[in-house]
Amino acid sequence: MFPITHIWFSNTVLGYTNNLTVLGAIYSDAFISKHLTYDNTHKCDWAFFDYIMKKNHEFSDFAKAIATHTVYPKGLDYYGDKQYLGSDGYCFQKAPLIVDDVIDACNLPIELGLWKAHNFIEMAVEIEVISANEKISQVFKEALLDNGIMNNLESLIEQYFNLIPGSLKNSFRKFESFAEISDTNSYKMALLYSSNMKRRHGISINVDKSSKIIDISREIINKDFKEFLNNVENRVKNMIADRIDQYDKKE
Repeated sequence: MFPITHIWFSNTVLGYTNNLTVLGAIYSDAFISKHLTYDNTHKCDWAFFDYIMKKNHEFSDFAKAIATHTVYPKGLDYYGDKQYLGSDGYCFQKAPLIVDDVIDACNLPIELGLWKAHNFIEMAVEIEVISANEKISQVFKEALLDNGIMNNLESLIEQYFNLIPGSLKNSFRKFESFAEISDTNSYKMALLYSSNMKRRHGISINVDKSSKIIDISREIINKDFKEFLNNVENRVKNMIADRIDQYDKKE
């Protein structure tokens, strides 16, 4: 999912929002780089969570929010990308309905079609979430002004992964360019996606066509995306509570 959706979902699961939860909600995507892979940030199992909870408990809200995002532990991206109700992840269940149009609009090879099509479903969810929660974008902006917490967290992550100090500096702030957070609509989202495609793949997409596909995607998800999010919210909430309960029993 896209950043604001993750921030909103973290708030929904945890029941509150602060700068630590906002930064935890976007960490898994913000820190993919030459230093950390997708697997490092999305498939960390409980190791990073436990490291924070046991040795850096002042950042526990950061750890909890990360768990609402990841694939393993089974956060929102697990159910969106990997598996939901006995089939593919929710976004990949919808992606075949638009894949041919996405391949055309984004000048893609066939093998990238489904992955990029699932991004369009995610963009549709992002717009719906922002439209229904106008203030959620502001908390993202506010968290990115908290230099002290960002510096501390970047140092913590460097220590955990045995990276050179300073190698992850400004990773949070750089991620702002990947989020459309003001007056979001399908055209603005398509412009943002166009910029990211050029940056990551050197591909130029047709923004007008892409905008129309996002609108179609919003129609596709309209009947069941709220049910999906509510269902996953309960699963993730119980998962995190069970993990924390294990600590209480050991104590």
